[in-house]
Amino acid sequence: MAGGLDYSTIVVANGDRVSPAVLEWLRARDDIRVVRLRSGSHPLARRVGAEIADSEFLGFLDDDDELMADTLRRKVAFFREHPDVDVLVTDGLRVRGDEATNIYPSPRERRADLVETMMVAGWGACAITLRLNNVDLSAFDAEFRHLEWTLTTLLLARRYKFGFLDELTYRYYEDTPSSLSKNAAHKLAAPDVWRRLAKTYAGTRYESAARRRYGAACHDVSWEYVRRGDMVQAWLQHIESLRSPGGATYLPFSVKLLLAAARRLFEQCLAQLPGDPAATSLLQRCA
Repeated sequence: MAGGLDYSTIVVANGDRVSPAVLEWLRARDDIRVVRLRSGSHPLARRVGAEIADSEFLGFLDDDDELMADTLRRKVAFFREHPDVDVLVTDGLRVRGDEATNIYPSPRERRADLVETMMVAGWGACAITLRLNNVDLSAFDAEFRHLEWTLTTLLLARRYKFGFLDELTYRYYEDTPSSLSKNAAHKLAAPDVWRRLAKTYAGTRYESAARRRYGAACHDVSWEYVRRGDMVQAWLQHIESLRSPGGATYLPFSVKLLLAAARRLFEQCLAQLPGDPAATSLLQRCA
């Protein structure tokens, strides 16, 4: 990956779900610095690692990512050619089983404005590299646990000069079973992320795009709340989606929510009438 350049690796092992054998192997290596934290907070671990890094450039690696060979050299070359760039974005491959596709849209399909493209593209740790001395690390929220790369990257884009290297530099393994992104709470966090970003970009040309993403996130989690039996939150999220730009497209979903609420009511009635076969039969047919 380094392409002959000097580099250092920091591993922050946090919490109690750490393999002693792997930790011992890491500590035995001369080219890796290991930091051990008692806290199981992965946002804190990432922030601590970033704070103690003392290199000119800084990149990240998550549990479901793999860096491609010779990528560091190409990134550093871009920074040298563009001294005004503070944060570099690179493309990657999304791998699912035997299929691999580019994460960023092709040049003909994506928008010329990088931030507009970033509003809709997928995000992972390996997508960004920082010119470390130029960037305030407060954008790395040590408390935010889900969709943190989307939040962090777009917070940085509001303040710093970004560049885009249209080359593949990493693989993101989408079907990694234990990845934090597979956690159900990951999806439920999306509205909060895009609400914060909509406020951050208020008054800019990107405000509408951020608000649209907020509406889409609310729409997506609305059905998740239905699945959890929380109809109040389902309706609240649906109403928020309707209020977003282009929210009229979510109006037909109201019917689906009404049917789900009716079905839930029938199921509750069935549970309360175990001794009345006729009533139970009628409610089952209606459901």
